Amino acid sequence: MILLYISILIIGFIFGSFFNVLIYRLPKKESILFPSSHCQNCNNEIKWYDNIPILSYILLRGRCRYCKEKISIQYPIIEFLTGIIFILIIIKGD
Repeated sequence: MILLYISILIIGFIFGSFFNVLIYRLPKKESILFPSSHCQNCNNEIKWYDNIPILSYILLRGRCRYCKEKISIQYPIIEFLTGIIFILIIIKGD
């Protein structure tokens, strides 16, 4: 059962990451597909290993790998909360 909860939590984190894309790009009428994720300050493309929900934020200490500009805390918060909501939905359904 714990493996199921961990899996659901990770799926929630991934959805949270996608929600961040929507939150950032839709108001600006930008494509949610292109260009790929990039630093809002230096425009360098964010590599897959720097785009792992929550973990990358922690490992990079909340800064862009290239320009060292701060990354908004909003990103890991949305990812974390989405993961928690996914877990709560599963628990409620049990």
